[in-house]
Amino acid sequence: MTWTRVPDVDEAATFLPAWIGRRLVGLHGRFGLLLTTGDVLRITSIGVVHHSSDGVILVDVSLDNAGVPEGADLAWRSKHFLGMPVPGATMATVNLAHVVATVEFLASLTVDSPGASDAPTPAEVVSEMSRMADEVSNAKPVSSEASLPSNVKGGVAQLGESPPPIEMIAATSGGEPIKKAKKDKKRKK
Repeated sequence: MTWTRVPDVDEAATFLPAWIGRRLVGLHGRFGLLLTTGDVLRITSIGVVHHSSDGVILVDVSLDNAGVPEGADLAWRSKHFLGMPVPGATMATVNLAHVVATVEFLASLTVDSPGASDAPTPAEVVSEMSRMADEVSNAKPVSSEASLPSNVKGGVAQLGESPPPIEMIAATSGGEPIKKAKKDKKRKK
């Protein structure tokens, strides 16, 4: 028996019953697969379909949390709802022959493929990086002496006082102060 992996959303949908193919492949929502055992397997989407040469169809599904879905009808509450067996175990493969029915618990949303996102293209990234590099190289260089402790005026405030202004003193290279200090007011004690 040979297996064919069908990752393409449109092609995978052709191997599944109409509603399942249109609603679950490539969509993200809250769905349930009613199994021949009477249990409901809670899933969020179908990713890949595997088709064998003798007609067996397996589907890779993303598992949802176990338990009764919020707002489920009373008729469904008596079912046993399967989901992730442990936190982080989000994937499973299901034999489609064991699925009796499929239900939707929450409206679905279209899942964007990785190439369809708003991420910039490689060319846009390179262009933006070049632009930023040009800005940096054209910027006026700051003297390394300007940040020496001997060129900083100001002090530490005493408990309960507002902090004194800090000012960069002109370095020997003739640069201007970065921030001008506010005039000190004489304080009464």
